[in-house]
Amino acid sequence: MGKAELAAAGAVSISALALIVLIWIMTGRAVQDQNTEIRDRAEQALIGQAATMAETIGHELLMIDQSLTIIQGAWKADSDAVDLMKWQKQFPALMAVADDLFIADEHQIIRQDILPSAIGQGVGAAYVSFPHGSLEQYQSDGVKAKDSLLLQGEVGGPPIDARQFLMYVVRPLDHPLNWLVGASYRSAELTKLFAGASLGYNALTALVDTRRGIVQAVVGPAARRPRNDLSKTVLFDMIARSESGTWLGETGLDGVQRLHAFHRVANRDMAVIVAANWADVMAPAASLAAGAHSLALIASALVLVIGGIVLGQLYGMRTNARGKRIAERHRKELDRLRGEEATLTARATLYGARLQAALSGTTDGLALFDSGLRLIQWNHPFVRGIGIELKRDMPLDTLLHGQVGSGQFESPEQAELEIARRSGILLSGDTAGIEQPGPDGEALILRGLPIPEGGFILILTGLARWEPAPLVDTDIGAEAPEPAEPLVAPAAAVEW
Repeated sequence: MGKAELAAAGAVSISALALIVLIWIMTGRAVQDQNTEIRDRAEQALIGQAATMAETIGHELLMIDQSLTIIQGAWKADSDAVDLMKWQKQFPALMAVADDLFIADEHQIIRQDILPSAIGQGVGAAYVSFPHGSLEQYQSDGVKAKDSLLLQGEVGGPPIDARQFLMYVVRPLDHPLNWLVGASYRSAELTKLFAGASLGYNALTALVDTRRGIVQAVVGPAARRPRNDLSKTVLFDMIARSESGTWLGETGLDGVQRLHAFHRVANRDMAVIVAANWADVMAPAASLAAGAHSLALIASALVLVIGGIVLGQLYGMRTNARGKRIAERHRKELDRLRGEEATLTARATLYGARLQAALSGTTDGLALFDSGLRLIQWNHPFVRGIGIELKRDMPLDTLLHGQVGSGQFESPEQAELEIARRSGILLSGDTAGIEQPGPDGEALILRGLPIPEGGFILILTGLARWEPAPLVDTDIGAEAPEPAEPLVAPAAAVEW
């Protein structure tokens, strides 16, 4: 190629490469911006949910404080008039978030309780699930089911798992010394808010003690078998340092990768954690990224096609000029070869006539096989001496089987062994050959002569003198056979 052609081809290639690189850079930036936008929106939504839940829990705890303050005042005024069993109906707000209301002495033995079975026992003795919390199922709207068995999709969606550990809010009484009044805390709103948040599959909401890092309540699939100690996790370190924030990583409860948002409950040693499965959060981004990458791939392919067309045109211009020079060179070479062909044809005709004359005067039978050991040509002495009908493309094994049928083997019951023995002798080119009787009682010798270039010749010697007929390559027995081509090698190889 000339310098101008090389320069043009280089410019086209560099331009195409630059365009493809630019396409993928822009696509990567667009995908990154989209991922950042989707993550920001998810973080804002989770932060809002966490703040809402923290405020709701703060209000519920305030209701408990208010109810306990009323009981403290009544006890101080007249402790004998305080009867929790009778008063529980006067605290509907308290009973909405508490399962237990009690008064205990200085040894934490319950003296009054809305649960009669708990009187005389230690605080918390009525709850057999205290160490591991209680696992409950709620309807898909966050409302407690009438029984513990829920059918899938009973209220338009799957049931919600929730586990709550025993939590008490206690206040001291003015007398006797070290007596106290307390109530359990169970947040029913936590499950309702989780149901309304629509956080996707495998999301969770948790309430954590910010002093010890212990999970006090958890809602979602992680509630089934949670690890309730988060004190050694990165998430808990962030909660201990700030009032609210977000964090991406494995949730300490079950090790699932999630996007977390947390918010501390005001004036309480508690924090609310709201987390969504990271795969669900980024599912829209993954779909958009796949579409962007497909478009970038199509654009890159289009640039390559256009560049290939331009380069093809440049190459075509070069090829045309080169083709003219080659065509002129080939024309001259063709004229030279035509002269040589005429000389070789005349020489081959002369050699063929000489060889045909020699073959016509021989009494030996000749048969030519190709590289697949299939019969191609034969002369009349071979047909007379072999004693069977020959056909073009007849395999060597078929020829030997034909001799079995004509009775030339002494032991027909061992014909296969004899055929294998004869094939081995013939194919090996053994000069001794194989003895067999001739048509007039002659002792004939059948020998094989392998051809190095591929092929095989059978030579049958010992035939009596006879009047030779023209060499044929048609099936013996056909009516009025036409004379065949002489059994000679191609003109280029006659000189062997």
